Amino acid sequence: MFTMDKEYCVNAEGMAERGLKMLENLIIEKCAPTLANLKTGEIVNYRFKDLTNAKMDVIRLNDKLSSRGVNIEILVERKNSLLLYVYRKNRLSCDLSCPLARSFLEKQGYASVDIGEAILMLRAKINRNGLKNKFPHEIGLFLSYPIQDVQGFIENQGKNCKHCGYWKVYGEEEKAALMFAKFDKCKEAYRRMCRQGVSINKLTVAC
Repeated sequence: MFTMDKEYCVNAEGMAERGLKMLENLIIEKCAPTLANLKTGEIVNYRFKDLTNAKMDVIRLNDKLSSRGVNIEILVERKNSLLLYVYRKNRLSCDLSCPLARSFLEKQGYASVDIGEAILMLRAKINRNGLKNKFPHEIGLFLSYPIQDVQGFIENQGKNCKHCGYWKVYGEEEKAALMFAKFDKCKEAYRRMCRQGVSINKLTVAC
């Protein structure tokens, strides 16, 4: 009868924990404003060596964060990476239910602004582009971009913006600049706390 070597089990367990910790650090680095409940969501590219382990890392971290209002969805599976959507359901539901956003999404082919169905449609559109790294313009609505900035980007073909930071601003420049500064300060603080060993659970504002 085959018995698994105890040392192998310990090593495998240690590798799994290291993989999860790497993902946690990546999420803290890239998604601090979302963890702090300042922003609806973020797109993150998670590079891996083993697909099965990477998916398990995502499942485990999603289980850990979902009770605090943050969820992780795999949008695209690539050869050596997963494209992840890290988001807050409550904020996303509010963002997509805005009449202007709902009308815009309907024109982009979204039959519903139910967040589950909307994310499925977003995933399908992104995967249609394969490895071209082209995102549909409406992705901004899933990332806290104001609708006027999303529409302005389309109308101006990405040119003539008033300000450029986390996104290109065509609407309220001053308000956006203040928000960008707040995001920067949040990311700096979260990096510092991460280096000090503060867990991702404590860094994730519950709501």
